[in-house]
Amino acid sequence: MTEALLADPLAGWIASAWLAVLFAHAAVAKWGDLALFEQHLAAYHLPDALRTVLLRTLPALELVTAAALLSPWRGAGAALAAALLLAYAAAMAWHLARGLALDCGCGGEPLPVSWALVARNAALALLAGVAATPHAERALGLGDFAVVAASVPLAALLYAAFNELLRHQVGVRMRRI
Repeated sequence: MTEALLADPLAGWIASAWLAVLFAHAAVAKWGDLALFEQHLAAYHLPDALRTVLLRTLPALELVTAAALLSPWRGAGAALAAALLLAYAAAMAWHLARGLALDCGCGGEPLPVSWALVARNAALALLAGVAATPHAERALGLGDFAVVAASVPLAALLYAAFNELLRHQVGVRMRRI
């Protein structure tokens, strides 16, 4: 591949760091309240055997994804992140299409499943593509690492703000009913 077609490695590391924090948070939230996580899985009407498997493995898989995104196996971590995000989006879309109102189970405050969440997960899957994109060979300096480190709290704030907007939108819709 020619150097002109390769992305700057900074973009890939920023995307990887953002996704790693997202998946680490999701895993910790699930492990922090396994009973709530089990309720979320039950609400998705999964068979008991699959629910049991997911209850035990999904948080670990999310943590492995987070670690892989920050390792030499970043491409595999990005592929796993995209697969998980698209699976979550598909599950939400399936239930929305059937007219079911569920909590997304994303971790943190309750957030009703919506088409905006489906779109958010699709966008995050595209971000995983950025993390996996081949990059130009250049040494990263201290300034580059500072940019990656500064981008993580910014991304967390933007993610939280987006979720709050969705919660507010649902609250406004419910008051109109």
